[in-house]
Amino acid sequence: MSDLKELEARLRRLEDIKELEDLLARYSLTADLGRTEEYVDLFTEDGVMDLIDMGLARFEGREALREFINGSAAADAAHTALHIALPTVFYVDGDDATGEGYSVMQQRDLSDGFNEPGFTGVKVPIKVSVSHANYSHWTFRRVDGVWRIVERYIKLMASPEAPEIFRKSIKQQAG
Repeated sequence: MSDLKELEARLRRLEDIKELEDLLARYSLTADLGRTEEYVDLFTEDGVMDLIDMGLARFEGREALREFINGSAAADAAHTALHIALPTVFYVDGDDATGEGYSVMQQRDLSDGFNEPGFTGVKVPIKVSVSHANYSHWTFRRVDGVWRIVERYIKLMASPEAPEIFRKSIKQQAG
């Protein structure tokens, strides 16, 4: 009987990780497409986006997150793409979880674009560059059976405090 319970627990963990990966994919897509309400709905009511290390602010609560996504992502959606890069390492503990990983923001350079036949007036970019790369620490909570983002805490890759983002992963390797 204990083998069956262990197997069920392992399956639940794998399902949770898949759901968290899907959540991060929706996070990137809703941000890139300026889908404000879908983006905000990915967070808990008290959700936080901490961008202080990037020279921005700490956005707390749904209204602040709404203002953030309307002010930045929606304005830049036609020129940027956010990638939550794998691997993101997840640590699931019941209805709470954390994740540690990378993110990359790409900027499309439209200056060397060309007009694609059939798409009059639309420039097709031929250059993409990385505008910034980050370390991300995520906190998640399952609310009414659905995983939501509690907090995303970002450090720029060159930041002296960046290794703090991977505190669990580094501890896991050392232990």
